[in-house]
Amino acid sequence: MEKSVKWSIGTVIVLLGVMIGGFRFFEKIDNGNVGVRYSMSGGVRDSALSQGVHFVGLDKVTQYPVRSQTVKQKVGSATKDGKKTTVNITYAYHVDPTKAAKVYKKFGSADIKSVENGWLNQKLQKASRDELSKYSLLDVMGSGSAKVQGTILKDFQKSVEDQGFIVEDLSFGVPDVDAQTQKSIDDLIKASQDNERAKLEAKTKKTEAEADANAKIARAEGEAKANKKIAESITDKNIQYMEAQAHLKHGFVTVQGANGVIVDQTGNK
Repeated sequence: MEKSVKWSIGTVIVLLGVMIGGFRFFEKIDNGNVGVRYSMSGGVRDSALSQGVHFVGLDKVTQYPVRSQTVKQKVGSATKDGKKTTVNITYAYHVDPTKAAKVYKKFGSADIKSVENGWLNQKLQKASRDELSKYSLLDVMGSGSAKVQGTILKDFQKSVEDQGFIVEDLSFGVPDVDAQTQKSIDDLIKASQDNERAKLEAKTKKTEAEADANAKIARAEGEAKANKKIAESITDKNIQYMEAQAHLKHGFVTVQGANGVIVDQTGNK
């Protein structure tokens, strides 16, 4: 009986060992990731593992995201006009699956969050500072912000793509500045708005004046055309007809002149 129990316990232990060992020899690559295998004897394997379960033996596997990841970082810098500011930058990136092994060779088994907060953040800081120093604070905060973001994105992309990181897009929020600088900016914006409002009002008045003048010209041209048409319609037959009508109504009258002026020759007033 005791032998039977010991044999059963031994069997269970062996089975558990096989199961645990079996799990150890397999690696599940999460959806949206690739895995890089590292062997103590052979080093890094160049072919990355796609999502799913893979037999890896005793190799160590590090996973990297090939699906878009969003990262937010805070960057402190100075603009071209010497204004210090802090900007919250958000960017999206993923690892180039064809360069996953290269990423591992540079960072080893470091997890991706450590890479984001370390090397990637350093590259972002440098690109942001280099580009922000080329623009004034008003450019960064105003209508030129899209251009500034575009230059930072281009610089950042260029600095990390060779290592295997693909930066997809980048944007930043409203830069933080001290109270005095903010007041100066608000005053400038208000002055600009007042100037634009004055221009709009002047343009509106000019448009209204032009419309009124055009209306008067149109009326005058209309009256001139009407008078011309009336003058052209008066013929000798019209004059004779007017004389006959006046004679029937008032006695003997004559019509003098091209304009058909009726002259009463009966002495009636």
